[in-house]
Amino acid sequence: MNTYKIIFTRENGTQGTDHFTAINERQARKDFGECYRHSTATIISIELASTNTPATKQQERDTLEKIRKMVEQLGPDSYLATAFEGCFDLAAENIDNDWACSMADRARNAEKRVADLEDKLSEAVKDYEAAHAAAHAVAEEKDAEIARLKARIAELESRPAPVAAPLQASGPDAETTEAIERLCRQCEQAIYANMSRGAVL
Repeated sequence: MNTYKIIFTRENGTQGTDHFTAINERQARKDFGECYRHSTATIISIELASTNTPATKQQERDTLEKIRKMVEQLGPDSYLATAFEGCFDLAAENIDNDWACSMADRARNAEKRVADLEDKLSEAVKDYEAAHAAAHAVAEEKDAEIARLKARIAELESRPAPVAAPLQASGPDAETTEAIERLCRQCEQAIYANMSRGAVL
């Protein structure tokens, strides 16, 4: 857009100066006539004051409405209507709120969020697999320990019994057997507890 400086004379013969932002001089003259339509102001001169001037909000609204109507005329299933879906509303919000949002930015942000979530999911899977492997290693270790203790119990029970009641009698072997059995029960309970909490899958 350009800014045009217009010098004009009023009905009483005095001169005035005004500035109009327009795409070209012709549009600036038209905007001047619209602005001073209730008077007999006459343009004396018009000159280009500056270029690359931001359009006014009203000019953007007018242009947006023109584009919207042009796309609507093509039909709701047209390529342009499909491509511009949501864009007109976003453009209106930009104008009203002084935003600079775009559908492209939203798409890029969504892609970044998806990538971040995929990275977090990948790390979570790695952590789960490591915990899963560790839980199985612990389970295998406990199973081996239980098997060893049970073998020790079987060994003790297979010894020739003394004349008195063998396993019921007090003594080192009876105490050892009771301690081993107690440890076996504790190990089994610990494994079952871990399995119920999902530690061993």
